[in-house]
Amino acid sequence: MEFKALQDMLFSDTLIPDIFICDIMPSLPSDCVKVYIYGLFLCKYYKQTTLDEIATKLGMSRDSLNAALVYLENENLLVRTNKGFTFVDIKGMEVSRTYRKKEESTPGEALSNTQANQKRSQCIESMNQMFFQGSMPGHWYTFIDNLFSQHHFDEDVMISLFQYCYNNNALNKKYVGQVAASWAKRNITSHFELEKYMESFHKTKELGYKIAKALNFNRSLTVYEEEFVDIWANEYGYNMDLLEVALQNMAGKSNINFRYINTILSNWYKSGVKTREEAIAHSRKNLSSAKDKLNTPKVPQKNNFKQRQYSNEFYENLKKSTLK
Repeated sequence: MEFKALQDMLFSDTLIPDIFICDIMPSLPSDCVKVYIYGLFLCKYYKQTTLDEIATKLGMSRDSLNAALVYLENENLLVRTNKGFTFVDIKGMEVSRTYRKKEESTPGEALSNTQANQKRSQCIESMNQMFFQGSMPGHWYTFIDNLFSQHHFDEDVMISLFQYCYNNNALNKKYVGQVAASWAKRNITSHFELEKYMESFHKTKELGYKIAKALNFNRSLTVYEEEFVDIWANEYGYNMDLLEVALQNMAGKSNINFRYINTILSNWYKSGVKTREEAIAHSRKNLSSAKDKLNTPKVPQKNNFKQRQYSNEFYENLKKSTLK
């Protein structure tokens, strides 16, 4: 007994997984997208065809078609067989990759985990709406879950992390991961710790902007330079009013050396310098000391020792020993 539903091709549809559209298609070359979608169409109807016919249908050369097929193979989207090509179940692959075997736990642990998972799920869904307009790719879910597990961030910290990267037009996994690692290195896990860090962070940024402007930089400070500014602003407690005294030492120099500036400021900090007036007095004292050293008479390099005197008897004995 056979059941069939006849439907004209004009009114039929070819299903394409959303995971392909969201996660895979954006990074595929256009020829590969064409070949993949047409391949799904052929799979639905169990079509028998040749590579030349496919190339003609898609308006491609045979070499371009072969290159696209190889690319799709390398991306694990299809498998070449003796009879043709088999398209991989990408939805099944994603489920296998993200599925984790459930372990046994006590009722109390199960309740705690459920509550935590619900809170985390709400957080991720909020991020999906805020930063991805409700279309967050599947691989971001596992990436965010790994950030939670690796760095032990609170939900508020995770949202703030993505907001920070979004505001910097750098919402990609590499940049998000770098910022997350930086925050974790500073032991930031809660909103309170994050607020404290952001306060010092903004202080560093503001001071760095003023320093770059004072030095006529046509660029932002490098990470290396900002590390010095962070020390000056948050460890030493120095402001721009005091720093201007140190920056005057760099006037007229083509290569601005932050390590040299840091040496000046470190000496001030060790000497207890806290105000602009103290910094000026300390600089004048060092300048005066340097001038004294320059004005100190130099020891002559010639005839700067006492000549040893020898007696006539010494020369007579030397002469006799030579003649023997």
